Amino acid sequence: MVADTTYYDALGVPPTATELEIKKAYRKLAIVTHPDKNPDDETAHARFQAIGEAYQVLSDEELRKRYDKFGKEDAVPGGGFGAEDPSEFFSMIFGGNAFVDLIGEISLMKDLTTTMDITMQEMEEDELAASAEEKLNIHNEEAKAATGTAAEGTAAAPAAAPAPAADAAASEHIPEKATPTPSSGTSTPRRYLGQQAIMDKSEEEARMEAAGLSAEEKELRKKGKKKGALSREQEERLAAYELERKKAREERVNTLATKLVDKISVWTETDKGADVTRAFEEKIRLEVENLKMESFGLEILHAIGQTYIQKGSSFLKSQKFLGISGFFSRLKDKGTLAKETWTTISTAIDAQMTMEEMAKLEERGGEDWTDEKRAEYEKKVTGKILAAAWRGSKFEIQSVLRDVCDQVLGDKKVKLDKRVERAHALVIAGNIYQKAERDPEEEGDYMAFEQLMADAMTKKGKDEKKKKEKKPKHEHEESTA
Repeated sequence: MVADTTYYDALGVPPTATELEIKKAYRKLAIVTHPDKNPDDETAHARFQAIGEAYQVLSDEELRKRYDKFGKEDAVPGGGFGAEDPSEFFSMIFGGNAFVDLIGEISLMKDLTTTMDITMQEMEEDELAASAEEKLNIHNEEAKAATGTAAEGTAAAPAAAPAPAADAAASEHIPEKATPTPSSGTSTPRRYLGQQAIMDKSEEEARMEAAGLSAEEKELRKKGKKKGALSREQEERLAAYELERKKAREERVNTLATKLVDKISVWTETDKGADVTRAFEEKIRLEVENLKMESFGLEILHAIGQTYIQKGSSFLKSQKFLGISGFFSRLKDKGTLAKETWTTISTAIDAQMTMEEMAKLEERGGEDWTDEKRAEYEKKVTGKILAAAWRGSKFEIQSVLRDVCDQVLGDKKVKLDKRVERAHALVIAGNIYQKAERDPEEEGDYMAFEQLMADAMTKKGKDEKKKKEKKPKHEHEESTA
């Protein structure tokens, strides 16, 4: 018996439900109750939040034990419900912790957040730097005007020339020192009498003080901070984080390489007979059955499979025909990488353009900009942002796994025959990962995030098709020539 069944009831599963059954129930309810799917239902948000809270507890082994024994009051996550930071939430969307042994932790959001935290300081400093520049420009204009007036007065009465206004302002804060009178007997203008005192502070400091710059603005000027440029401190922080990120990536690759060797050793360290091969394949299929139910699980599995097949096949081909086939296979890998790079960039640009389009419509307003239109655009923007985030994550996953496979297959301490066996194992596993799919009954288990992305990208494809159909015939012929 359990102390409370509220969370189990929310997901529609019995207290004896397995981890996989709980995941399936949550996936199914998430897509049905998501607010974006129910814009006219005021209770959708509350229901979606309720199943999210239930899943957050029941999917955590320790929290579930406490909930079963003591009830809801004793089963609250350490950070509270929905208190994840952006990088944790991002990780949950793209596979959660289920894929950590295969791909490690995706660092895209953490890298973006840290870099933004450092460079956001630039925006604040830019405003101060611009303010300081404007004050100095005004000061310089006033000083020029005052100097011109003083010059006219000197021509009429050379013995009593007034000090320029700006220099006088600076001299109010700087005690003057006596300056020897020239032998000609004429008096020296006050701005020259104060020159030695100004030089004690430096001419630039005197100018800043005369222009009324704040302490922060003075500090930025001393650092040589210019609008649009990073300060020395920011550059140092970014350089330090880049070293930290590089070290973390190396550790990630080393850890994943060790785990991959252990995983495929159940086949490579045997006689590799038909029975052993079937057992190895079945082990991978069981793993896929669980992983495919994760958020973006199919997409991640396909990305892993594609990389394993490419790297394994390339290595095997390199051992034939004096490496010529391997050479062309590597060229193909580079072509695939270039294509993925461009796709990642173009998807991000598409998301940005849609956000800018929505901002313009919001600003313009009018009768056409209804609540329904706003909701439609919000859904489209969210989907395209998810698409850009997935493309970036996929690029990171495959980039890391390429290094992992290179380490596993390129270890010269291991005999070539053994590395060839490893390549065969990668191809076997890769084919199973790449062919992973959900059966018809599981198609409804899409996470809302996956569905939002799929809808946005489907609409993008339809829009592009319409543009091509509308293009004049002669233009279409030229573009396809």
